[in-house]
Amino acid sequence: MLTKCTTGSLTIIYFKTGAGKLYWKDKRLIINDDKFVITNPSQGWEYINDEADYIDVLSFVVSDDFRTQFNFYSRAHQKQLLDTPFEKIEEDSFFLESPLNAKYYYSGKLLQETHRLSNRVGYEFLSPQELTIEILKSLYIDQVHGYKIAAKIESKKNSTKTETLRRLLIAREFIHDNIKEQIRIEDLSKVSSLSKFHLYSSFKNVFGKTPHQYINSLRLTKAKEFLRDTNFSVSEVYSILGFTDLPSFSKMFKKAYGISPSNYNKSNQFLHKK
Repeated sequence: MLTKCTTGSLTIIYFKTGAGKLYWKDKRLIINDDKFVITNPSQGWEYINDEADYIDVLSFVVSDDFRTQFNFYSRAHQKQLLDTPFEKIEEDSFFLESPLNAKYYYSGKLLQETHRLSNRVGYEFLSPQELTIEILKSLYIDQVHGYKIAAKIESKKNSTKTETLRRLLIAREFIHDNIKEQIRIEDLSKVSSLSKFHLYSSFKNVFGKTPHQYINSLRLTKAKEFLRDTNFSVSEVYSILGFTDLPSFSKMFKKAYGISPSNYNKSNQFLHKK
């Protein structure tokens, strides 16, 4: 399966279901379920699925005119918006051009919701321009947040901060994708192309947790979801999520949530039966 986009415009692609490779400029990205990617204006892109499997994709291609008008709107003061309402700004984008887990970003969550709407009766009557404005606004919110957390990175050059943030996000995405596996700091160092010392320090500054603390926190969140939403036992959940032993898992869970995983599991089973 081969899909091409020859336009050089900004493109937002959300993959609800499907896997494959996305190529543009000198980049090659692996895409899979519930990920989205933003390609900055370039020479277009192509998507290849060697297995010709089913895919379910939502995409927005934003014209340069629309994008530059939005750039002005998002950065101008109220007086400027009144005095020169049709001004445009052409500038380099901050978009990181990496596959991102939709549920961890404001824009990703909006893409998920837009995809849900697209499968409902009446979607065809919605305004494409208004939908695009909402998507661009959500991307701008994520962009501003990106600038704020990049400011925590120890470097004088903004370009170095942005590149370091990009690599940290790659490390975080690796954690999200492999949370059921044993993840070492050496693994994160390799995928992000950061030394483990640089990775440790920068990750802690940006996300407020060390990589190990972040992994444990995410595992506990997943464990709570499993115990709440599935019929898995406590021992099955701790095993699935890669905790080293059951007593350690129980102790961490109780410290985080104020209740043991076994009691939490029992209370949810009782509620389900009711």
